[in-house]
Amino acid sequence: MSRRVLLQAGGVSALGLLIAACGGGTGTATGGNLGTSPGGATGTPTSGGNLVFATSMDITTLDPAFSQNVSERFAYYAMYNTLVGYDKDFNIVPELAEKWETSKDGKVLTLHLRKGVKFHDGTPFGADAVKWNLDRILDKKTNSPLRGTLTPPLNAVKVVDDATVELQLDTAWRPLLAALGERPGFMVSPTAVEKYGQDYGVHPVGTGPFQFVSFTQDSELKLQRFKDYWAPDKVHLDSITFRHTPEQQVQLTMLRTGEAHITDAITPQLAVTIQSDPSVTIKQAPSGSWYALQMDCDKPPFDKPELRQAIAYATNREGVKGAIFQGKARVATGPTGIGWAYSTSDTTPLYSYDLNKAKQLVQQAGAQGMTVNYVNSSDSDYQTIVQLLQGDYSKIGLNVKVGTVPGSDYYNEVVEDKLNWSLTKWTQRADPDGLLRILFHSKGSQNTTGYSNPEVDRLLDQAAGISDTAEAAKIYQQIQKLVEKDAPYVWVVWPDDIVPFGNKVGGVTLYPDAIYRLRELWISQ
Repeated sequence: MSRRVLLQAGGVSALGLLIAACGGGTGTATGGNLGTSPGGATGTPTSGGNLVFATSMDITTLDPAFSQNVSERFAYYAMYNTLVGYDKDFNIVPELAEKWETSKDGKVLTLHLRKGVKFHDGTPFGADAVKWNLDRILDKKTNSPLRGTLTPPLNAVKVVDDATVELQLDTAWRPLLAALGERPGFMVSPTAVEKYGQDYGVHPVGTGPFQFVSFTQDSELKLQRFKDYWAPDKVHLDSITFRHTPEQQVQLTMLRTGEAHITDAITPQLAVTIQSDPSVTIKQAPSGSWYALQMDCDKPPFDKPELRQAIAYATNREGVKGAIFQGKARVATGPTGIGWAYSTSDTTPLYSYDLNKAKQLVQQAGAQGMTVNYVNSSDSDYQTIVQLLQGDYSKIGLNVKVGTVPGSDYYNEVVEDKLNWSLTKWTQRADPDGLLRILFHSKGSQNTTGYSNPEVDRLLDQAAGISDTAEAAKIYQQIQKLVEKDAPYVWVVWPDDIVPFGNKVGGVTLYPDAIYRLRELWISQ
């Protein structure tokens, strides 16, 4: 077959992200798909092989407690286990915790742990290891950026017995369980951390299906299968190599020649260049990720809300959707995708494309003719989006000066608040608090815009204490409308995930958070 393209419909059913995006759940991706003929390895998984992942995303640390880079989670899900997991529909499922229950008052979460699990260095996994890991994040001396995802509600971790641990909270806190499937829930070996100290980030030891072999910054990470993994039947590969490859065209060349088995998600423009290659499969599905422009609300010139609103009015989202994503995206109205239980019902941005209103607001802000610095990633998708938008910003009276940061450094520049105005991309979390809090609470761990709205803080805290989804959803909808109005971010599009891989690779599943679970893959021998 000349076209090897798969659509994964229904992959976000728990969130409902596909309901509106896929024509009522028919499986047709937004804006049309890249083809419908089957591809990729099928049938019974075969064992063996070294999977090579060509990626532009670089790794800065292999210690989850200090991770802020999305690309690192691709490696973590291979090396580590979380306390709870997610299925492809973003439902919470057992992992290192086999089951759990919450007390009637919501203040105690009890985890019942899987027995017989070992870390790669032979250290037994159990309640003591869970307590050690969570206490490490909670300890102010650790200075982990994850601390804010567990506090203030989590105040103590109690070991009940070797396989049971209680998480004691100050108040009921629904998002805690979901957080244990994210970075705070990745369990590292206490023995290894104590042995390597500050160098643990380059000597990682987990309980996952693959163990660390070697790591060279800006080059490659090598992992090999852990022979004592607690779920051996779920692992098929012998090894995984992450190969740092900044240019996507080079990634695709590696894919076509067999030097790589899977690459970063790609744009529709790149997809059409390889869709007829019989050695390549493309999988496409609406994702929970989004592109947005972020602005520093607490620094000139974007401390003036009129200027932020002007940018919002001058952002041609439909133009980006059509010209750059060729319809394989949805116009974004906020940080959660259409149709999710926690989303707003709005399908039209509050600040719809209107250059006249934008000009008026620029004048009100006293910014007519102002030179505004914008810093962009060198990655091709970021470059093309900004090139399209820049012309309209000049039409409203702004002189936009664009600087560029290498793609491998860009994310760290963003989260370290070094950029006043930039394009960013975030991925969805299983619980809305996991993303909304870190970005929009005044004390959020990754609130790099300086955004502060006491009402948003209050509503975030209120919603987190509500267990009923429908009741919590009403509050999250209020939050998103407030944030959209204040415009610390200007949401542009929710893109489809378009993932290319070799047609001998099986087990590829697209998750709503756009993170590959490489540990699930196999290669047809």
